[in-house]
Amino acid sequence: MLIMSSNNLQFGEFIDFTIKKRFGIITLNRLHRSNAFNIEQFENLEKSVKYCQKDDKIRGLILTNNGASFSTGVDLGAIDGSNHEAVKYLEGTAANICNLLYYGKPAISAINGRTMGEGVVFSTCCDYRIATKESFFQMPEIFSGIFTGTGCLVLFTRLFGIPWTKKLCMFAEKIDAQNALDIGLVDQVVNSKEELVKAALDRARFLSIKNQTVLNAIKLCCNHLADKSYNAAYKFEKQASAWYQHQNKMKFLKSFRKKIREE
Repeated sequence: MLIMSSNNLQFGEFIDFTIKKRFGIITLNRLHRSNAFNIEQFENLEKSVKYCQKDDKIRGLILTNNGASFSTGVDLGAIDGSNHEAVKYLEGTAANICNLLYYGKPAISAINGRTMGEGVVFSTCCDYRIATKESFFQMPEIFSGIFTGTGCLVLFTRLFGIPWTKKLCMFAEKIDAQNALDIGLVDQVVNSKEELVKAALDRARFLSIKNQTVLNAIKLCCNHLADKSYNAAYKFEKQASAWYQHQNKMKFLKSFRKKIREE
């Protein structure tokens, strides 16, 4: 059963939102600009991700797109680069979206087509990434003298290693779907948009019926313990494994998320 959002316009004109398999499905739909982000689109994406995180009925989210581009990154034509306050606000909003995806409920990105700049970053923050075989990935910021921030260098070096991060961010190398699969930028490649939707919903269905406390605790540990010493990391793993001792599971997850972020 497909359930529409209670207010279909709450996330703006260019984001479609539905709920299926207890997952919020956020679809980028700014087709006239190849799903590039202006400030308003960043704000609306942040609102939609927050909505998924706060609604107890929603167990995760799928981030996907209409059209032939997942996203071409920041819409430079809609932003005055000389307005440093506006640029700072834009970067802060993008970083907030990354944090929500990285620390929040299970997230799947279902990628169809060109994926560039912040589109690559947001998909990397998700837990499972599926792309169609025609998709490709690129970080073109270096052509405009823009620093690739919002946490992507931290994430990329962890996921793909230093050499591939340099190829992406220093040399703006274009990576096709198969290479993306080989280096771990995506987890699965499918042949068509129809297969993409089915694969994403299959993953959502799998996650939606599992123990949500265990699932979220595993995600937090996987994302945040790799750079710690064994003893420091195991301290958090023990806390996570004792989830069943807490009567209020939502309160436990909120507290655990806070501890692991602040350490």
